Amino acid sequence: MLATVHVLHPQPTVIGGYLRVGHTGHRRLEALHAAGTLKFNRLVFDAAHIDEQIVLLRALKASGYEVILDPNFAEMAAVGQFESSVRKLPWANANAAWKASDFGPESNLNPARLIAEFAIKHGVDAVLSPSHLIETVDDAWWAVDRSLTEHLRLELDRNGGSDIAIDYQVITTSALLRDHKGRAQIISAIENLPIQNLWLKVSGFGATATGAGTRAYIESVRDLHAMGRPLIADATGGFAGLAAAAFGAVTGISHGVCQKESFDANRWKRPASKGGGIGTRIYIPDLDRYLTEEQLNIVFAVKGGKSRVGCTDTSCCPRREDQIEHSDAHMLTRRSRQLEDLSHVPELRRAEHLLLRHIDPAVRPARQCAQLKLADEKVARVVVEAKKRLTRLRDALGDLQATESMPTWSGPLTFRGGSSSINAVIGR
Repeated sequence: MLATVHVLHPQPTVIGGYLRVGHTGHRRLEALHAAGTLKFNRLVFDAAHIDEQIVLLRALKASGYEVILDPNFAEMAAVGQFESSVRKLPWANANAAWKASDFGPESNLNPARLIAEFAIKHGVDAVLSPSHLIETVDDAWWAVDRSLTEHLRLELDRNGGSDIAIDYQVITTSALLRDHKGRAQIISAIENLPIQNLWLKVSGFGATATGAGTRAYIESVRDLHAMGRPLIADATGGFAGLAAAAFGAVTGISHGVCQKESFDANRWKRPASKGGGIGTRIYIPDLDRYLTEEQLNIVFAVKGGKSRVGCTDTSCCPRREDQIEHSDAHMLTRRSRQLEDLSHVPELRRAEHLLLRHIDPAVRPARQCAQLKLADEKVARVVVEAKKRLTRLRDALGDLQATESMPTWSGPLTFRGGSSSINAVIGR
C-alpha cells in the first residue's frame, strides 16, 4: 500500500494592520471592542492623549491586543505641533520647539528615562523611538535620534521593561526616500540599533498618492529590505497603502479611523491654525477616497448615485444610512476585509490579486460615477479627479507588476500582544 504524500505549503505572511487611536473617537473604539467587532488587534496610542484613553488601553491589554506607544517626540520639535497637547508630557519643552543642539553632551535632559518610565507605567508592548522629522542626509537629528534610541533601550531594561520592544520611526520626505544617498543614510543610521520594526512616515505619500508616487515609493523602499527588519508604512491608507503591502514593500500599514492616512511635513513647519474640524468623513472604496456627509448626500440624490458609492454589503452596513451614521465602523470593516483578503493570498500572487480583485472592480464604478449629472460642480470635480487618480494608479501598478522581475519582500511581523483569543484575523 502506497503512502499518501502531503505537500505542505507555507502560510502567507500576514499583512499587519495598525490602528492609530488619535485624539478623539476612543469611545467609539471602546464600543466596537465591547461588541467584538474591532477587527484591528494592533493599536497605537499617542502619549499626549493616553490618560483620557486609559480605559480603552486597559481593555485592549486584558483582551490580548498589541498596544504601542507613540511618545510624540517628533511633534515637540515641530513649530506647528509643539504648542499642542504634547507640551504637557514630562519630556517636552514647554517654552519652545526642541532643537538638535538641545541634546548635546552638556545637556542634563534625559527624555529616554522619562519615556521608558511612562511606557512601563502603562504596560505597553512596544514604543516608537523618539525620532524627528529628517529631510537631508546630513541632518543633525540623525545622531541625536540614534543616541536617544540606544538610551531608551538601556532605560527600559534597567527599569523592568526589558519585554517592551522598540520600533524605530523614520519620519522623512518622499524626496529623501527616493534619493539613493538618502536610503543609504537610513540604513547606516539604524541597521545596528536595538529595534524590531521600522516605521516609515513619509511626507508626500499616503492614501491620496498618485500612481507614479506609489510606484516610486514601492521601488524606493525595497533597498531598505537589506536590513532584514519588517517595514510598516505609517500614516498610510487607501489603495496606495494596500499596494505597498501587496507588492511586498512593507508588511504592515498604520492609520487612524477615517484620518491619519497621509502625512504632510509642511503642516508641521507652520504655526498651528485654530480652524475647526471637517465633520464626518465617509470611506468610499470604489473612489478610493473619503467624502463628507454633504458630498455623499449630493451623490445619493442623483439617479444611480446610491448604487455607485453606497455600501451594499449588508454585513457591513445593514441599513443604507449606517454608512454615514456609523462611518468609523464602516471604514474599519472595509479596510480589515481588504487586509484579510490580501493576507490569504501567497506573496508572489498578491500584486496581481490586488489589481484584479480590488482596484479593477473599483475603476469601473468610479468611471460610471464620474458620468453622473451631479448638481454641485465642486462635488462633480471631486468625483472626476478621484476617477482619474484611480485609473492612473491602476496603470502604474499594472506596469510595475508586469515588468518587475525579482522583487524583494519586507520580513514577517511578530505579534507582541497577549495570548488571549482575539476576534480578528489581522496581525497574527
